[in-house]
Amino acid sequence: MRTLFNRLIFIRMRRVFELLVVSLFLIIILTINSKWSSSIINDNNKHRHININNISVNSFLSQDQSLNQNHDIIIEKIITGQPNLAKYIHLDLKGAPPQPNKFYETFFNFIDQLNMSVKGIVIEYEDLLPLNGRFANATHRFGYKKSDIELIQTAAKSHRLEIIPLIQTFGHLEWLLKLREFELYRDELASPMVITPCLDLTYVLLEDLLQQTLDMHPNSNIIHIGCDEVTLTNSHPKCQEISMDVPERYINHVKRIVSIVQKIRPGIRILIWDDVIRSEQFINNEKLLNELKNLVEPVAWNYHPTFDDSYIYSPIWNIYSKLFSNTWAASAFKGGLSRLSMQTNTTHHVLNHHAWLQFMKLSTNQNNKSFSAIILTGWSRFDHFMPLCDLLPTAYQSLISSLYILTTGKSILHDYVNDCYELMNSIGKDSQLCQSLPGLSIWSGISSLSLSLSQIEDRLTFLHTVAPSYNRKHLFVRRYELDLRLNELEMLKNDLLTVTQLLNHHLSELYSLDVIDEWFDLYITPILGRINATLIEFSPIRNQTSWSRRPFI
Repeated sequence: MRTLFNRLIFIRMRRVFELLVVSLFLIIILTINSKWSSSIINDNNKHRHININNISVNSFLSQDQSLNQNHDIIIEKIITGQPNLAKYIHLDLKGAPPQPNKFYETFFNFIDQLNMSVKGIVIEYEDLLPLNGRFANATHRFGYKKSDIELIQTAAKSHRLEIIPLIQTFGHLEWLLKLREFELYRDELASPMVITPCLDLTYVLLEDLLQQTLDMHPNSNIIHIGCDEVTLTNSHPKCQEISMDVPERYINHVKRIVSIVQKIRPGIRILIWDDVIRSEQFINNEKLLNELKNLVEPVAWNYHPTFDDSYIYSPIWNIYSKLFSNTWAASAFKGGLSRLSMQTNTTHHVLNHHAWLQFMKLSTNQNNKSFSAIILTGWSRFDHFMPLCDLLPTAYQSLISSLYILTTGKSILHDYVNDCYELMNSIGKDSQLCQSLPGLSIWSGISSLSLSLSQIEDRLTFLHTVAPSYNRKHLFVRRYELDLRLNELEMLKNDLLTVTQLLNHHLSELYSLDVIDEWFDLYITPILGRINATLIEFSPIRNQTSWSRRPFI
């Protein structure tokens, strides 16, 4: 009996021991597996994206670098949107003005149906207005007619959009001052950029310009008088007759322009770019700036993806709150990044709008007056003498994404998407609205062209590694590889010609021949020239069947 009892005890203890051994073994296995899995995850993280605060970033890049990678990135709500903030879209017609009967009605319909609090359109006409009298021979030879201006306003009214004409009245008057008959109005004879404020005839000229402009916009209750980037030198001989420093002369000029505008249309609101009055010489002389109190509404522009502390915490914001009934913001949805640009960088501009939302929130927290509206600028040239950049259809993605983040606080960062329908679906809008976008085929056509040009650039670069100048000079190149790369280049050239022929057709649906000619000369002709020069330059070494002994000297 005792023996049987002892056996039972032994069996139970052995099972307990076996269970302990198995448990220990499992713990060891799980520990090893956990460490191995952690190692794998760490290795994989070198090649994948992780989510931090709902923002997809690469763990081995700084956040700014990661956000500028060309990946499809969707960011959930990252900041409070401004759905009720009045939004105005700026159309810069000094570069690639669309043909009126093919653009405005359908574009305004799209903006209306998008339903993102767009209140109006700021149109910078420059030399495109059908001016007469002293300006008759100064305007664009393919400019708009008065019937076109009426068409624009009729289309805007039917879609509940306000038109704000933007007429430069100080700097950026090179479209006029470049001409010999207007040389005497220049602040500096060698530069046609700034009009002199020291000549009484200046104000006769500008009054005529403003009168004709407002006559063509009878329903406009707001006008933008420009006055940005004014580099005033006081070089005109008349400036020597009355001693006045540059800031004082700037303020005096603006006051005279305001007086002219108010005489033409009493009660009209007047916008002015704020970069000059935001400078130190005005911040430190608030008394001078006080002379503009309630005469104008400053438009603060900033096109950067992040704002410097010097901008954010500038004392100018407190000054604006005290002096002006309204302060406007101005971002950019195109043309604010590079003076030579074939495609709009959507990510850059979305980040610019994100920075504006952050700044607006901070301004409200600091008890400054909130911004009354924002203008989404869409530059077509940096100035009258600069090249075309960012045709409007290439910026549709940027415009839509910028309005989306301003309205909802959510953003979609993915550059160079050429599918409008996919984009609209991603923001919860009816994709059929894309049919209201004029020049939609230009958007996709330039995206395809960009891909072709990228491939050509790769082949041209590679060819010069296969056959650098020293080797070509001595006809000493690996034939089989050279032939392969040159044949690829010829095929890519043929593809490029096909794409450009189709794109030329699409461009003609929206733009006049002068715009198409300039655009192709800027973005296509140079690369075709390089291709042809390369094929000619490399041709002598394509027929080599024997080669020299080294050295070649």
